[in-house]
Amino acid sequence: MEPQKKLEKDIGKFLEVYKVLNTEARAAFEAQMESTLKNVDEKTRKLYIALLDTAKDNGDLEEAIDNLNRTANGRPYK
Repeated sequence: MEPQKKLEKDIGKFLEVYKVLNTEARAAFEAQMESTLKNVDEKTRKLYIALLDTAKDNGDLEEAIDNLNRTANGRPYK
């Protein structure tokens, strides 16, 4: 599978899984993610935050990709 298609598939799975998490599970996941993101570079951190924000807003794959592209190019997505 080509890298772009695999990335799109992985993003789609992330969004699907996030939607089915209950409030407690979301809070635990977000806390773990926050802890993990302390150890990555700023650009990577911003990309993960954009993806998580999209999931929190019940965004779809197209919106997630657009938000990630905007973030990668230093543009706001909200």
